[in-house]
Amino acid sequence: MKIRLQIGVTAAFTTIAVVMLGVTVAFLYESNRNLALQTARAEMENARQKTVDGLINVILPVGQVVTTTADMINSFPGAISEPTGGSVMASQIKGLSQIYGLFFGFEDDGRFFQVVQIPEELKTFGPNNSPIPDQSRIIYRTIDYAMSGDKLDTYIYQSDWGTVTGKEYSEVTYDPRSRTWYEGAKQKDGVFVSPFYTFNSTNKPGVTFAKRVMNPDGSLMGVVGVDLTLDSVTKILGDIRIGDEGRVFMLGKENRVLAYNGPYGSNTNETFFKIGNREIKDPIVSRAITYWASNPDTFFEFVDETDGKKYLASAAAIPETFGVAPVLGLIVPENEFVGDIKATTQNVLKIATAILIFTIILIAIISRMLSRQINAVAAEAEKIGQFDLGGDFDMESHIYEVDALSKAVANMKLSLKSFGAYVPADLVKSIISNGNPVEIGGESRELSIMFTDIEGFTAKTENYSPTDLAHELSNYFAAMEQQITINGNGTIDKYIGDAIMAFWNAPTSDPDHVDHACKAALACRLAGRRLNSISQDSSLFPLYTRFGLHTDHVVVGNVGSENRLQYTALGEAVNLASRIEGLNKIYGTRILVSEAIANRASDNFLLRYVDRVVPLGTSLPIDIYELIGDRDDTTNALVDIAAQEIEIATWDACMDLYHDQKWAAAHDAFKAHLGAATTPKLVEIYIERCREFVDHPPEKNWDEVNHLTRK
Repeated sequence: MKIRLQIGVTAAFTTIAVVMLGVTVAFLYESNRNLALQTARAEMENARQKTVDGLINVILPVGQVVTTTADMINSFPGAISEPTGGSVMASQIKGLSQIYGLFFGFEDDGRFFQVVQIPEELKTFGPNNSPIPDQSRIIYRTIDYAMSGDKLDTYIYQSDWGTVTGKEYSEVTYDPRSRTWYEGAKQKDGVFVSPFYTFNSTNKPGVTFAKRVMNPDGSLMGVVGVDLTLDSVTKILGDIRIGDEGRVFMLGKENRVLAYNGPYGSNTNETFFKIGNREIKDPIVSRAITYWASNPDTFFEFVDETDGKKYLASAAAIPETFGVAPVLGLIVPENEFVGDIKATTQNVLKIATAILIFTIILIAIISRMLSRQINAVAAEAEKIGQFDLGGDFDMESHIYEVDALSKAVANMKLSLKSFGAYVPADLVKSIISNGNPVEIGGESRELSIMFTDIEGFTAKTENYSPTDLAHELSNYFAAMEQQITINGNGTIDKYIGDAIMAFWNAPTSDPDHVDHACKAALACRLAGRRLNSISQDSSLFPLYTRFGLHTDHVVVGNVGSENRLQYTALGEAVNLASRIEGLNKIYGTRILVSEAIANRASDNFLLRYVDRVVPLGTSLPIDIYELIGDRDDTTNALVDIAAQEIEIATWDACMDLYHDQKWAAAHDAFKAHLGAATTPKLVEIYIERCREFVDHPPEKNWDEVNHLTRK
C-alpha cells in the first residue's frame, strides 16, 4: 500500500512528534526529578556531615578537657584542692562555651571542687538560689573542711579568676560520690558519658563526661567531670534544617527523642524533656520515626496520611565519640525539590502542544516540495554513512532548507574524501568499532612501597645549571630505575624532584614483593656507589641516597580525570613509607624499613633494630629496622656480611641492656661500641638517651616509644 508523500510525511511526523514529545517531557521530568532527589540526598548527606563535624567540634574538646584535667590531678594530686587548681580548671574551659562546669570529687571524704562558667541567661545560683552578683562570669565552688574541722559548701563568684564579686556559704548537702556520673566513671577505664539529664542549677538538659583518677597504689583518688549543655547541639540542628517545611531530630537509646527542630514559624526548639520517650507533637516526625524503627534504611520515603504529601527522609547513627552515637534524622517534603519541576513541566507541555499544531500545518505545506528531492539527498547521505565517497553530488533546489541540506551533504562528502587522503576509511572504521577507553578505578592490594631521597640535594644544586642538572639527574634515575625494574619488576610511581616513589605487587602480582623491594633497595644503594665512582669529574657527585620501605594494603589503580589519568597507589601506608625514609636523617642510616617489612624479610636479609617511634603525622608506634645486606650475597660488594653480623651481635647486646633499663651499663656498652660502629650517629643517640635516663629514669610504664616532632 502506497500513500502520498504529503499525507505520509504529515501523519508520520505527527505520530513521531507526539511520541517523542511525550517521551522527552516524561524523560526530562523524571531526570530532573531524580536529579532533585539526588540533590536532596546530597543535601542530607552534607547536613549529616555538617552535624558530625559540629558535634565533633563540640564533644572532642570536652573529652580532651576531662583527660587533661585527670592527667594534671594524677601528676599533682595536691594542687586540685588549692586555689591554683581552680585557676587551672578555669583556664581549661575558658573559651569553650559548650562546657557548663569542670569539677573533681574525692573518693575518701567527698570533698568537691568545681569551676562553673555562668551562662548569660542564668540569673540565680547557689544554695539559696540567690541573685548572681553583677559582673560575675565564674563560680568557684568548694566542699572542703573549714577551720572548725567541719565541711563547708563555699561559692565564690568572680568576674575573672582572682577578681571576687561575692561569696556564699552553706551546710554540705551534696555528695558527688552518689551521682550517676561518679558511679559510672568508677567502673570504667577511659571517659564515661552519663545519660542525658537536667542540670539542677540551670534546669536545662545536658550530659556529663567523667573519668576516674587513681592513686599510685591503685586505689581510687576521685573522679573528674565536665558538664556539656545541649544548647550547642540544638543550634547545630537549626543550622542544618533543609527547606521551609523541613524537620530535623536526634534520637538516643531506644529511639528516645533528644532534640527536635521543626518548620519555620512554629515552636522550633524542643528537647526530650518536653517531648517524652517516643512521643512528639509533630505527626510527621512521629510517623518517620515509626517507619524507620521497622525499616532502618538510611534513606526512605513515606506518605503522610493526613495531608497526602510525600516526604523524603534520612536517618542514621552518626560516628561514635566518647560513647555518644545518636541517630540524626532529616525530613523534607518532596515538593521542596520537585514542586517547581512539576509546574515547569506543565508549562512546557502547553508550549510544546501549540508548537506541534503549528508544525503539523507547516509540514503539510512543505512536504510536497520536499518529495521530489528529499529521496536523492537521503540516498546520498546513506552512501556517505557507509563511507562510499565515489562520484560527485550536485543538486539545486528552490527550497532553501533542501538546497542548504544538499550543499551540506556535498561539502561533507568532499571533506571526508579529502580527509581520506590522510586517514584511510578502514582505519577510521576500526577505531570506531574497536575503541575501548581506559576507565577510572582501583583495587585494594598489599604492596611493598619504597621512597628514596638524595642527601643534601638542595644544597648541592643551588648553583647548578638546570640543563646540566637534568642530564646528570637523569643518569642517576636511570641507574635507580634499572635496579627497581630487574628486582621483581617494580613499578616506579613517580619522580618527586630528586626523590623516587616505587612499589611492588602491582600491576603484576608478585608473591615475593617484600623480598624484591629489599633487594631493590640494596641494589640501588650499590648502584649509587658505583655511579659515584665513575662520576668523579662531576661536581654533583658523590650522591648518597636514603631509602624507606613499608608494606601494607593500599588502593592502587587509575586515578585522575577523564582527560588525564595516572596509575598510582593511595593510602596511609604510602604516607608511612615516606615518613620512614625521612627518619634516616635522624638516625644517620641509609635504608630504614618498617616492622611489617622486617618480619617477612628477616630470614633472607641482615637487619638491625633501630627504635620504636611515632613518626610525625602518625599516631601509632612502629618498630623500625636498618636494612644492611642480603644474607645470600657472597660477593660482599655492598657490605661485609660476616663483619656486620658481628657488629649486630654487639649492638643487640647493648640493646638488651637498654631494654632491661640498665642505663649505666647500657651507656658504657654503647660508648665501647661507638668506635667500631658503622652508624655512629645511631650509637650516639642511645648514649645520650642512657645518660639522660641515668639522671632522670623514665616512668614505670615506659613503653620505649620515641615521639618524633620533625620529618
